[in-house]
Amino acid sequence: MNGDGLPDQLTLRGRRLAWRHQPLYADDPLAAWQGLLASRGLSEGDSYFTPRLADLPDPDGMRDMAKAAGRLATAIADAEHIHIFGDFDCDGVSGTAILVEALQAAGAHVTSSIPHRADDGHGIGVEPVGQAHADGATLGISVDTGTTCFEACREAGKLGLDMIVTDHHLPDNNLPQAFALLNPSRADCGFAGRLLCGTGVAFFLLVATWKRLKQVGQSPAFDLRCLLDRVAVATVADVMRLDGVNRILVHHGLQQLNAEPSIGMAALLDVARVKSAITSETIGFHIAPRINAAGRMRHGEQAMRLLSATDAAEAAQLAAALDESNRQRRQVEAEVFRQAEAKLAGSPVLAVYDPSWHAGVVGLAAGRLARKHNRPAAVGFVMSDDRIRVSLRGRPGYHIGDLLNACSDVLEGFGGHAGAGGGTVRPGAWQGFVDAFAQAVEVQGRDAARHPELAIDGVLGLNALHAGLAERLARFEPLGQGNPPCQWMLQQVQVVDRREMKGGVVRLRLQQAVSRSAPLAAVVFGIGAMDEALRPGGTLSVVGQLQLDDWRGNGAVQFVVEDVLGGD
Repeated sequence: MNGDGLPDQLTLRGRRLAWRHQPLYADDPLAAWQGLLASRGLSEGDSYFTPRLADLPDPDGMRDMAKAAGRLATAIADAEHIHIFGDFDCDGVSGTAILVEALQAAGAHVTSSIPHRADDGHGIGVEPVGQAHADGATLGISVDTGTTCFEACREAGKLGLDMIVTDHHLPDNNLPQAFALLNPSRADCGFAGRLLCGTGVAFFLLVATWKRLKQVGQSPAFDLRCLLDRVAVATVADVMRLDGVNRILVHHGLQQLNAEPSIGMAALLDVARVKSAITSETIGFHIAPRINAAGRMRHGEQAMRLLSATDAAEAAQLAAALDESNRQRRQVEAEVFRQAEAKLAGSPVLAVYDPSWHAGVVGLAAGRLARKHNRPAAVGFVMSDDRIRVSLRGRPGYHIGDLLNACSDVLEGFGGHAGAGGGTVRPGAWQGFVDAFAQAVEVQGRDAARHPELAIDGVLGLNALHAGLAERLARFEPLGQGNPPCQWMLQQVQVVDRREMKGGVVRLRLQQAVSRSAPLAAVVFGIGAMDEALRPGGTLSVVGQLQLDDWRGNGAVQFVVEDVLGGD
């Protein structure tokens, strides 16, 4: 044991236990709940548990919002042609979809375009700007992109196409020459704590525009609250912090997804066979991958059309297509990962590419490599002009954006943040990239947290794992980045039964080794390094989350095992 009462040993997944707040030990559900509230500085009736749309900040507090909303309101009133420049990931297509749906409902003339991942890449191209202008557009709006699209914004200005950029990515030192730049990450903005995703920024633009239209007696007969399901999905999919303004947006978006989802979302939930209550976890595992699969395997336009669909039959067809794309994505990703492992052949430098690999899955394969080997990985594909485009994924303690900066001499263009990023390797410079990447990883690794912490909220006895506690814990939803699930440690337990299920799921029954308490149902997703330990027999400690078991129902609970400390 260390000084705070937790075991010194590492978990089987290589993490060191730490208290999230203050030490908490409980043997009954009420004591566990009351101790959790006290450690987090909350009370039973705290407003944290009842997020209100009325508490959203005034959108006019965002830099350039007054200018942007006034221009958009004028375009709607004057029946101007408005073109939306989206992006191909879940955030980009969701934001494009809500703008198209809302503006069309307001009577506007709206068109949109989504770039192709492999052919066009991220960002607004000069050619799409010229095409939109040639088609008669006088106002352009970007979604989840535009902050670094200097040439496209400059071209729009030359053509007389007013460009409103809605984005959340970190700006360069210079800003594009846009009519208005809505980005909470601007140094002179900081709206909503810089927490919003691109779709969130687009939503606030609509709120501000509706406010102006109402002021002049032209309020659209369209309730913007019906867009919150898409806002919630984009926010969770883009791994945004789920506190503050995002907690409010996602809370109400989840309510809509459960009660009255949009036509496209309903079709997507149907093909994903989601039957239980929809949570942020549902978005991350079932909804977002299918939306992203369109841009990865075919074209993001399919996903945008689904998310703005008004016809149920068309939505069903589009949802089926996305489901098939996601199935293909899983197969291709697994094969690229297998081939990457073979090509690396145990190399300590996880940098690899192949001309046959699909552009849409190299980032996912890099993520799998990084998780397996616990260090950053770079996986590339060959573009049509024979240049190598590489995607990087990291692990706790490393910063991908900094790794890319260290490789800048051999990259033509790059961008990223702490956990992910990518760039284009200069012609003939692959070995130079590998060497620079290896050195950068080594330098960061000297100071990296090689054994990241696994924070726990308390140590519980099995008698505390009651449906009443699970129901109370569900009030912390939406869970995710910035608002992680409550993690509990169960000490001195034994596996008394184990069953292998489909999809690599393992179901267990756990029992307190000393007291021989009633067995507790447990489940493991991705057992990996815990496989041998979680077999009937020895005594061990497990860390995970308490949940209601929708599969069994009737108030049953299950413990989702996240990690294990070996025992005897």
